[in-house]
Amino acid sequence: MARAPRYRGVSYTRPIDAAKEAVQVIDLADRLCGPGGLRRVGKEWVGRCVLPDHEDRSPSFTVNPEKDVWFCHGCLRGGDVVELARLVWGYGQRDTHVAAAMLLMEFGHEVPQRPPSWFRKQKRQQPVRDAIEQARFEHLRRRLFRKFFKDSVLAIEDEEEREAEYRILWDVTRPLAKMLLADLEEGRSA
Repeated sequence: MARAPRYRGVSYTRPIDAAKEAVQVIDLADRLCGPGGLRRVGKEWVGRCVLPDHEDRSPSFTVNPEKDVWFCHGCLRGGDVVELARLVWGYGQRDTHVAAAMLLMEFGHEVPQRPPSWFRKQKRQQPVRDAIEQARFEHLRRRLFRKFFKDSVLAIEDEEEREAEYRILWDVTRPLAKMLLADLEEGRSA
């Protein structure tokens, strides 16, 4: 029984499956090892490991073109062509689809586009995402106001003056909250 793939979602499966169909592991391994880097031993090809974190002195990297898989007996890792590209180019496991797309482009193949249903789903979900973003912004704005301005506003005894100061300081929190939210988003993406 074949194992189920670890990835999910249409936007992830398409490039991964396309790369597995379009590029043979022997072609990538040959390109990575360079001219004369692989030699045939029976049904397999053998060479030094191409993974960047494995200094290989003796040939321990094997490629089986019939099964379209590779394995390194030195670092005990192996897999298909997408896994080899991911490890060699330094992509994390969550970025397997990006490694597959780069593999397709490296070998001159077209990267599959997202289906129209994906774009419809994004459009349908946009109001919800906007509402969540607005709620995050307002929550952050209230917290900023409470932390930095609430005590100074409450110290004002005159009711009208307190209301005027409240409105001014509430308006001040808008750009502060926007800057803080932008910094938080930038930190999250980095």
